[in-house]
Amino acid sequence: MRKRAATIGAVLASATLLLGATPASAGTSGTLALSCKTSAGSTGGWAECTGSGKWRGKAVCDWETDKYSERVDQKSGTVRVYVPDCTFSIEKVVVELF
Repeated sequence: MRKRAATIGAVLASATLLLGATPASAGTSGTLALSCKTSAGSTGGWAECTGSGKWRGKAVCDWETDKYSERVDQKSGTVRVYVPDCTFSIEKVVVELF
């Protein structure tokens, strides 16, 4: 009975490691498929990515909620999106991957 419990425990631990590794691998491959740069001015900015993947630009605004560009399902090439302007000022623009 102890051997069976130990075997079941080992199988569950292996399954947990495998399941935990799958999302990380998917996130890593998405990150490697895109090369992005961003720019922020006084109230607005843009994000530009080269490669392939799903993403959107996010304006991190001061004193109000963050604002988002449209989502991009990019197959290849370079795409630039402009984030909506913040009312007061913008802290930075970041790229969110899906």
